[in-house]
Amino acid sequence: MKRLAIVLLKLVVVATLMWLVFRTIHFEDRLVWRRAADLDVVVQEQVIEIVGPWKREPVTYTLAGDPEQRRRTASRGPTGDGLALQVEPGFLTYWQHLDPWWFALGASCYFLTVLIAGTRWWWLLRVNGTDVSLRETLRFTWIGVFFNSVVPGATGGDVIKAIYIMKRCAGHRVQVLVSVIVDRVLGLASLALLGAVVVLFALDRFPEIAVAIWGVIGGVGLLGVVAFSKRLRNLVRLKWLLERLPARLGGVLKLIDQAVFFYRDHKVVIGASLLAGVGNHVISVGSVVCIGHSLGIELPTFEYFVLIPVINIVSVVPLMPNGWGLGEWLYKGLFEAYGAPFLPGVPNAAQAMGTRGVALSVLYRLHLTFWSLLGGLFVLFEKDRVTKADIDREVELERHEAGVEPPEPGR
Repeated sequence: MKRLAIVLLKLVVVATLMWLVFRTIHFEDRLVWRRAADLDVVVQEQVIEIVGPWKREPVTYTLAGDPEQRRRTASRGPTGDGLALQVEPGFLTYWQHLDPWWFALGASCYFLTVLIAGTRWWWLLRVNGTDVSLRETLRFTWIGVFFNSVVPGATGGDVIKAIYIMKRCAGHRVQVLVSVIVDRVLGLASLALLGAVVVLFALDRFPEIAVAIWGVIGGVGLLGVVAFSKRLRNLVRLKWLLERLPARLGGVLKLIDQAVFFYRDHKVVIGASLLAGVGNHVISVGSVVCIGHSLGIELPTFEYFVLIPVINIVSVVPLMPNGWGLGEWLYKGLFEAYGAPFLPGVPNAAQAMGTRGVALSVLYRLHLTFWSLLGGLFVLFEKDRVTKADIDREVELERHEAGVEPPEPGR
């Protein structure tokens, strides 16, 4: 019952975020006449249906609801009567004429990022003493992607793929769990590092983002120094502090501390994995850049490498699979705030760029969902499939180890 309530609460939050986002963007194509002397003043609007590319000049369109579908043309800019005409494409119009080659390149980049991430996890597993093969690790990685992207609920893909590995490597439960934690922490750290480095080249345009992301890097770095140094651990009385935290939080932090203990003597592996993660996130952001270019977003590539790491870090908050809702809200807000200056001379540029950001976000997540179906095929043909009982047993064991509740009798 409690788990169902959590899922329902997440659905409400996501539905609210999606409603707030979509109520502020246009779904219909429009012609908007504004005063040439003051482009903020709208004189007239007309709902249309754009025919062909929306960037074409003059734009070809039909009037919405016209039974004869007569094609007309209109040119952007001054109309000679003290007005200026603007063409505002609707949400779906950005999708209808996307460049298939740019989109295919972006999709290929994402496929490559999953392979690299799976290989990094395999390396961490091997260092931890498991004998799992690269092929098996990649299969379980895709299964994790499937559960993260498609299946709603409180159990994420990291837990599912960990259970698959634990069933494959009996007797290595702790090693598998800490490898998943370290892999996730390294992934987030490398993403933050990428954003932190890129933002240094544009501090004048992104001062708030620079402060936030470097604050995260500094905090994580400080915790890492304390965790790896025995002298500092004793100085801050780390073990004593963990024992006095609330049971669930303390249990999670103890597991993370255990992960640090496992990898303390493998600093080269950690460093190399971190650098590999940075490279992988370069390709990941490149995937978004390509799909953005396919839609004609008109946001410079550099801006993507600042904004997308921020969006992806915040989207880690486990509201719904694939970051739905929260991601759209972030794309809209950040593209409005930082993308509008790249539409000079376009009235209401912030609204236009916000709509484009949402169009990109939804298309990108749909494309991730499509790729995740590959993991669904692996689940379908998996011989030793993870069951609900396996998941419940692992969640219960985690709670027991954290001191939240005792295990059920007989388990």
